Amino acid sequence: MSVLTKLFLIATLALSAANAQESSGAAAAAPTSSASSGFQFKETYPTDGSVPTPKQEWMAIIAAANITDAPVQKASGDNGPQQSGSDDPYCDWTFTGCTRQTDIVACPKGQWGITYDDGPTEFSPQLYDFLDQTQQKATFFMIGGQVIKFPQHVQRAFKAGHEMAIHTWSHSYLTTLTNEQVVAELKWTELAIKEATGYSPRFFRPPYGDIDDRVRSIAAALGFTPVIWNHDTDDWMAVESPGFDVQWIDGNATEWANAAQSSQDGGISLEHDLYNVTVDAAIRILPTLQKAYKVTTVGACSGQQSYKEGAAATNATSSSSSPASTAATSGVTPNSSTSASSDKDQEGAASHMVARTAIGAAALIGAVSYLVA
Repeated sequence: MSVLTKLFLIATLALSAANAQESSGAAAAAPTSSASSGFQFKETYPTDGSVPTPKQEWMAIIAAANITDAPVQKASGDNGPQQSGSDDPYCDWTFTGCTRQTDIVACPKGQWGITYDDGPTEFSPQLYDFLDQTQQKATFFMIGGQVIKFPQHVQRAFKAGHEMAIHTWSHSYLTTLTNEQVVAELKWTELAIKEATGYSPRFFRPPYGDIDDRVRSIAAALGFTPVIWNHDTDDWMAVESPGFDVQWIDGNATEWANAAQSSQDGGISLEHDLYNVTVDAAIRILPTLQKAYKVTTVGACSGQQSYKEGAAATNATSSSSSPASTAATSGVTPNSSTSASSDKDQEGAASHMVARTAIGAAALIGAVSYLVA
């Protein structure tokens, strides 16, 4: 066998070994990713739309808390829980519209909390574009499964200075769920938003406004504050209720604007970035509300902190940045867990490079020994 042939064979074997090492390392380190954006979630999340189960450490948080011993309500399909009797000892909003002082229901007079539920969706960027153009900040109550589908939308909204908030994982009636399920609905959604942004929301909106003292006490033990509303656009009915006239949304917004001077309170409106038609309606009525109120986020009008970690350092001038941007390039200050993960990734890359270098050196020594022999 010629010298050149020997060299070719040794080089081929060395390259194959190095590539095998690289492929093995990459496969072992690959985290879960979103198919729509390539964003990599480190956590394995529940199935989209399912009522999840909690982590044990989350249940430990409420173990020592004073959780109200209210009954779990019986679900009645899409109609939600049904009231039996006229008493409401547990302040159930679905039954009587009852709220507690800890519930955020309205903004002060002259102010308007603009909120959008059920996103993010494929229609959300159109709303983000308009909010950019009008330099308007809003509160987005997000569903956990949607966060997993569209993390790039979550990041874009967050980096624009909008307020991220929780709308549970499966959009279920919370009073019909067990304590464990309520914990899971809130905490899984919190975790998904934190993975995408580095921050944990404090505000949550119970789907359908369905909340009682049991749900309130669980949420409080977990560090969450409920947000209801005092003005409902019913915009979702434009898609889900035949015969609904979308112009009713515009008419209601005009009435709310006209009442700004005489009303004792400001407003918090319920809207959705769920459908194209609801986003179109949101874009149409926002200027009407802006002319009559100081339109802002729920946190700003209530004077409460948006995130458990404190004020978020974001690029609040525009939400049109690249979906692939990360916290490091957006001005977001990474939390300690994010920094630790980054350090581990860098250490892994360094170890991988050392391994490949060692393989190459061994191949070279083998080649020289073989030729000399």
